[in-house]
Amino acid sequence: MEPYRLSLSEAARLIRDGVLTPTRYAESLLDRIERVEPTVEAWVTVDRGRVLEAAEAATREAAEGRFRSPLHGVPVGLKDIYYTEGVRTTMGSPLYAGFVPGQDADVVGDLKRAGAIVLGKTETTEFAFHDPAPTRNPWNTRHTPGGSSSGSAAAVSCGMAPLAFGSQTGGSTVRPASYCGVVGYKGTYDLLSRGGIYPLSWSLDHVGFMTRTVEDALITLKTLRPDLSDGPPSGEAPKLGLMAGYFKENADAEVWAGFEAAVGKLWGEGAQVTEVRMPESFRMFPDVHRVIMSAETAAVHEDLFREHADGYRPYMRGFISSGLLVPASAYLRAQRIRGVIMRDVAQAAGGYDALICPSTQDTAPEGQHWTGSPSFNAPWSLTGLPSVTVPSSLSGGLPLGLQLIGRPYGDVELLRAAAWCEGALEFPGGPRDPYTP
Repeated sequence: MEPYRLSLSEAARLIRDGVLTPTRYAESLLDRIERVEPTVEAWVTVDRGRVLEAAEAATREAAEGRFRSPLHGVPVGLKDIYYTEGVRTTMGSPLYAGFVPGQDADVVGDLKRAGAIVLGKTETTEFAFHDPAPTRNPWNTRHTPGGSSSGSAAAVSCGMAPLAFGSQTGGSTVRPASYCGVVGYKGTYDLLSRGGIYPLSWSLDHVGFMTRTVEDALITLKTLRPDLSDGPPSGEAPKLGLMAGYFKENADAEVWAGFEAAVGKLWGEGAQVTEVRMPESFRMFPDVHRVIMSAETAAVHEDLFREHADGYRPYMRGFISSGLLVPASAYLRAQRIRGVIMRDVAQAAGGYDALICPSTQDTAPEGQHWTGSPSFNAPWSLTGLPSVTVPSSLSGGLPLGLQLIGRPYGDVELLRAAAWCEGALEFPGGPRDPYTP
């Protein structure tokens, strides 16, 4: 098997056992990028020389028996809003086309200290918002991979990286991961540092990442946060709270049918599944999320926007303009209502290992003008709860995902429950060879 086909956990074990060197692993991934990238367009920057230099250093350390962490020698993709020392970081905007940071984002520094290798910078929608990147969905290149972490999801999906980092303010990690048939995890709001990541909306931004398996995600999280508890045994069937209501009303028919089929599999394998009624305050989340995000985005960009408004693409330009008109009283009222929603949802989730719903309201839309709706993910960005998508089935040749939502700081427990669901669902997918039907 070519090394690029390995999951992170498989590659890490082979590196630890001396069967695979970090250099050979990096070469396989770089060769895969060279073959697939012209079709998928997932990357902004890949510096082969820099990658191989880091891989050779990791190989020498491994030969001496020095392993910094389970991520030692593992190449990682980074969404192009993560600052990387000495490597161009564009934010998906021509306004930053030549920007080279002088320091790494906090997470990037942690990854390097853990022995991981920065493989390159992945495509993002402009400033991690709406206007699409050029990336295509590997399952069907006529369709979007989702956004804003477009390149990261596509790169993991078709074997160009075993791990790639993104961010989520609305649905920018879970949605593209679901559309591309991979695992996508967004942590509890402040579990992982956002230092050195270009902001979109300070109180809504989350660090997220994509992997092939839940085990890979758990390894990554535990490497970055070794202080987290291990949680319950991974073989234990979880108690799940099924959210219908808003999600059933807004899901496309084939998505809800796929979700029900997935729930049937989980129940058949022993999961306890009970329908949970979401509080009345939950229905206010779209308006509350929109007000907070627009006001904070406008504040982030205000100075640059006043001088270079023409340098922004149309949707972002309009969103900032509208955000500048949000009164302080409306913003503060939205934050107060947000607190009510957070309290009420936490009460509704009590007693469950995870809440579940579809990861997206539709399959990946056709065309490159729209990255899909974040409406099934934004509630968990607003409330700061951890969430993860697990591939569950296919509809019309495109992936569907099961979304699990956990308790604050119950991230390890959430991933344990997701791992159990992953095993029960037995998704038939894997790294894709991109095609157009």
